[in-house]
Amino acid sequence: MKRYTIVHPLFLSFFSKSLYQDVAKNWKGICFLYLFLLTALCWIPGIIQLHLSISDFTKNEAPTIIEQIPNIKITKGKVSTEKPGLHTIKNPKNGDPLIIIDTTGKYTSLKGSKAVALLTETKFTFKKNKIETSSFNLEKIDNFSINRKAIYHYLSIFETWFAITSYVFLLIFSFIYRILQVLLFAVIGIIFTKILRTTLSYQVLIRLTVISITPALIFTTLLDLLNIPTLGGTSFIISMCYLFYAVKINSKPELAEAEIVEAEISENSNEEL
Repeated sequence: MKRYTIVHPLFLSFFSKSLYQDVAKNWKGICFLYLFLLTALCWIPGIIQLHLSISDFTKNEAPTIIEQIPNIKITKGKVSTEKPGLHTIKNPKNGDPLIIIDTTGKYTSLKGSKAVALLTETKFTFKKNKIETSSFNLEKIDNFSINRKAIYHYLSIFETWFAITSYVFLLIFSFIYRILQVLLFAVIGIIFTKILRTTLSYQVLIRLTVISITPALIFTTLLDLLNIPTLGGTSFIISMCYLFYAVKINSKPELAEAEIVEAEISENSNEEL
């Protein structure tokens, strides 16, 4: 009979021998529901940090940038501003130019400038990286306008939905990655069964692998939350140690010893009664 639920491994996987034995002996399927729960929980702290970071930017940094932006209108491919001429949007932290809006023709490229984007009368140019820039003509834009009120509105939508949307996409892709990881690690589990001269089905090894990677995922999530760097391969090593442990305690000698201990406990309990 199953002794533990899918919630118990979140803390018992760090130390509980009986959990790993219960997973191998009494659990059914391949534990991917638990894997999904684990993956979802591990992403929550990072997403909360992301949301707080965006909120801090929109409240403290963004207004000082947005208030520098003039009302812009594009009519039949040509840019005009509320005050014609050169407008430089500066970084409030260091005063360096971020965006240059120039309808005078003084600037035609970003060469030699620290700005990341340039809007001229007919073209928009931006830096892809430190070396490359990309630009496109505005000739196909017939009628478009942007002002500070609209920017604040779009920024509010971004603040509300970006973290949530990111969480959904990250969860989907990371869950797929974890599935592939578990299937691969379970193959390594087969090697462990050969070393320990025991026999466990691949399905059982998948279940044990899902539980075995739990301590590593929780541990690395906490380190990321505390901004503590980890050495490459740390998560893999921790997972392999727990998987080897899981296979070992489910080997025939270990199970036989466990059954003897349980029988003795049961016998002593009956005698006391």
